[in-house]
Amino acid sequence: MTVRTTSKTVTFRHPFNLTGTDEVQPAGTYTVETDEELLQPSSVPAYRRIATLMRLARTTGTVLTQIVETNPVELAGALARDAQLDETVPQPAHSEGVVPRRRGGGRMLSFREGWKRWVSLNATDLIWTALVIGGVLFTSCLMRG
Repeated sequence: MTVRTTSKTVTFRHPFNLTGTDEVQPAGTYTVETDEELLQPSSVPAYRRIATLMRLARTTGTVLTQIVETNPVELAGALARDAQLDETVPQPAHSEGVVPRRRGGGRMLSFREGWKRWVSLNATDLIWTALVIGGVLFTSCLMRG
């Protein structure tokens, strides 16, 4: 089994909370590592995510580092909420699927808000789906020509 690890940094401008963390985390830059395994060796490598880990560092006289496993969809939602927040009050992690309905805007506005929310929570999966579909279409065009 071949496993690859990718690392990226994410920055929160506001305090946030994720499932698996004990308390609200302060704003700052965090390291996120994703472990993926190779599905089957072939001409086009395909990987399946097996773990997403986030490093949480606290400074209380000494630096304490905690590594927690996190849900990548929940992390993407927290980053999207962080980008939209005007205040420093953290949003609860369990309300990510609820879109508040505003009065007076009509059904179309409510639909648009719900759609934007769904896309922001599922952005990573949508990108991977588009890449896979594009790869299949590209490969089928090469095979025909």
